[in-house]
Amino acid sequence: MRTALLGAATVAALAAGTLATTSVLGSSHREAPRIMLDPSADNTDLYAFTAPDAPGKLTVISNWVPLQNPAGGPYFGKLDPEAHYYVKIDNTGDGVEDVAYRWEFKNEFRIPGSFLYAVPPVNNISDKNLNFVQTYNLYRERLRNGKVVDEDRIAQNVPVAPDNVGPKTTPDYARLSGQAVRGLPGGGKTFVGPADDAFFVDLGSIFDGINIDKPGRPAIGLGNQGGGNDDVSGFNVHSFALQIPQSEVTRDRRMVSGPTARNAVVGLWTTTERKAVKVKRNGKAKVDWVQVSRLGNPLINEVVVPIGAKDLYNATEPKDDLKNFGAGALAPEPARILNQLFGLGIKESGRTDIVQALLTGVPGLTQIAKDAVPADTLKFNLGVPPSANPNRFGVLANDIAGFPNGRRLADDVVDIELRVIAGALLKPEQGGKQIPLGDGVDMNEKPFRTTFPYVALPDSGFAAKFGRIEPAHAPVPQPPVG
Repeated sequence: MRTALLGAATVAALAAGTLATTSVLGSSHREAPRIMLDPSADNTDLYAFTAPDAPGKLTVISNWVPLQNPAGGPYFGKLDPEAHYYVKIDNTGDGVEDVAYRWEFKNEFRIPGSFLYAVPPVNNISDKNLNFVQTYNLYRERLRNGKVVDEDRIAQNVPVAPDNVGPKTTPDYARLSGQAVRGLPGGGKTFVGPADDAFFVDLGSIFDGINIDKPGRPAIGLGNQGGGNDDVSGFNVHSFALQIPQSEVTRDRRMVSGPTARNAVVGLWTTTERKAVKVKRNGKAKVDWVQVSRLGNPLINEVVVPIGAKDLYNATEPKDDLKNFGAGALAPEPARILNQLFGLGIKESGRTDIVQALLTGVPGLTQIAKDAVPADTLKFNLGVPPSANPNRFGVLANDIAGFPNGRRLADDVVDIELRVIAGALLKPEQGGKQIPLGDGVDMNEKPFRTTFPYVALPDSGFAAKFGRIEPAHAPVPQPPVG
């Protein structure tokens, strides 16, 4: 049905373009020199999808504060009241936000004389035994040419879900976490709190020079037979889950009639801002908010952008991406590394398909407008309904409700991008190759929830554990495309 709506040619165009954009590998965990020193401002992953139980709504999940040890008390991993956290949405294709959602946080210590995060037991989210309490206000901004023209506070003093300390302190953690879900005007929902990191990846092999054949381990091919170590397993993040009617983010403020509607596609990214103080000549101080972190498509800053430009990426806007980072997409370094390691004969340069798909989107599916400015945003077609049979390979397996049309929690972006870099979506005469590469990790260690906020519950500090080996299995072939 979905393929018929958009046509086989559109699916093929997507295959030849967008998937090839994001290169590889590893999510935005400590990806740049400066943000590595500021974990509370570091945004790690962005997801956008239409949930099966929430048709007509955009669901966005954005994660901050990477690699949290669940036992990292007494303060645990927290969000910073001195920062502004944003989800930004471009609905016109100019690489500048038209709608933005901003979170501002406040901290309170109720029992400053105690060393404990909470005095056992904590039975509900308003329990006075909870020593450290964090709340937030949520604002919706509407902008024109990057300037705020209207702002509404759509939630006030909403509690952040407490940390999962352990069975003595938080004996019914699922109930506590659920109490942090709150309704929004117009039928939306909001949640902020610790969650299991939804990303799954063998970070050790990726950053050991894309060492995906894993010498010294049982023979597992090139990562398509399991055997990978999910190095993010056991770590928590702070998830910001937001579910809002489509009409809040479309260019005409109307619901989307279908995947070919003019208002169907939006581009999303997240940012963090911090205060910067400037002293004027008259001695008076001026406080500005300055962007210190940014994330759109997965893996871009971490792998496509070279080390010398990573801080620049975090400080700039999507509208300037072609000028600043287009060269890295034309000649992706991972292609050269894979050739050096394995002699795969991957096309290393002239990847104009990557530039086109990474920054402008695919006409008919993920391009916001015909004259769209090249920009690294996670583009999502609101008119494509959820898949009845989701496939972790997304568009590679003809599941156009998956990555890179938005990103679902279970989409295996590492395997997708490895196979695309190898040429899975190029025609044979363009250097296309069908090489079933992977990192050997196929799924998250925990099932995702089927209702809002969808992310899995965080591990408890009392039972903290790290890492998971993916069981070996039969080789996974390259799925057909088109």
